[in-house]
Formats: sequence, structure tokens, C-alpha cells
Amino acid sequence: MPWREQPADLVFAPPRYPAHDYTGPGEIVTVRLGREVVGYLTRKGWDGVGWLPRPGLTEDADIVRVLVYDILRDAAAEGRPLVEAWAEVLDFTTHDAPVTAPLDGLRGD
Repeated sequence: MPWREQPADLVFAPPRYPAHDYTGPGEIVTVRLGREVVGYLTRKGWDGVGWLPRPGLTEDADIVRVLVYDILRDAAAEGRPLVEAWAEVLDFTTHDAPVTAPLDGLRGD
């Protein structure tokens, strides 16, 4: 059978910031909605960012989860530096003070 191009080939991926590895120390910001933890925004330097939302969020907390995704996605699509996107997320969300801590095990693996 001759080779044919497959319709499921990845031809487009939205712009995004690079992810970092979850080893060693990094900066962790706990994003909240009231008392509920929505997720963890993480970075190692300004080379990569991670957003780890918690599962089973309430409907209101899920709105905050999507807000963080949208800010990061839109800023990357506009070509803005990661430092600006990070600051915008912190401006628009309720969060704990950033802490420097080991990232090992934060993803649960």
C-alpha cells in the first residue's frame, strides 16, 4: 500500500512558554480562590513555567484555573516575555507569597 499523509499529523500547535523539569529547587506560588487551592504556578528561573491545577475543583475555582491558562496562552501568542505573563497571573489571582522549594514530587510522580 503506498504511503499517504495521515489526517492526524500534528500540523499546528498553539504558542506556549517552555515547560521546566520538576527536579531541584524552584519558585512555587499557590493560587487560591478563598480557602480553596486552585493550583500551583511554578518556575525555575525565567526559562520555563508550569501550571498544575488541582483536580476536582468547584465551578468557581475552575474559572480561576481557566483564567491562568488563558493568561499564559495569550501572552505566549502575543510574544510577551514570561516575566510579564507571570506578573499578570499574580495581578489577577489571589495567591500565597512565592516560596522557593524543591519541585520534586509536586506533580505526584
